[in-house]
Amino acid sequence: MSEIKTDKLTGVGTAGSISVTGEGNSTTTNLQLGLVKCLSRFNSSTNAVIGSFNQSSRTDDGTGLSTTSFTNNMGNANYFANTHCSVTAAPTTGTGAFCDSAYSETTSSVGLAYGYSGNSSGVTWAFYDFDNIKFLLHGDLA
Repeated sequence: MSEIKTDKLTGVGTAGSISVTGEGNSTTTNLQLGLVKCLSRFNSSTNAVIGSFNQSSRTDDGTGLSTTSFTNNMGNANYFANTHCSVTAAPTTGTGAFCDSAYSETTSSVGLAYGYSGNSSGVTWAFYDFDNIKFLLHGDLA
């Protein structure tokens, strides 16, 4: 088995661009674009951060709302934010799908909104603080 050890990878054509051949040897992927630029796992009920990368701070902006600030800014606000929410006990009986979304995307932070939809009481949407939120961000760093 071969092993490569290095502290730095640099593209030949462009220093900040390295292409990796994908499965089946028919397509390539840009290595830098595929890397996660920020991640966070937190409990929005207690405002406790469980783990993070490139997150300088997280603020609680009210029930079901928070802002994640980046240690290293993004190059633009055209990044992709993915979130996933889960909870140990449903907020109300008959709760339907849990929803989450990103809003207020800037180069230095992103706002997150989370809540639930469709419960037996006829609520179509309600903000909610989940005990386990996972957040990933892909895009270009500044």
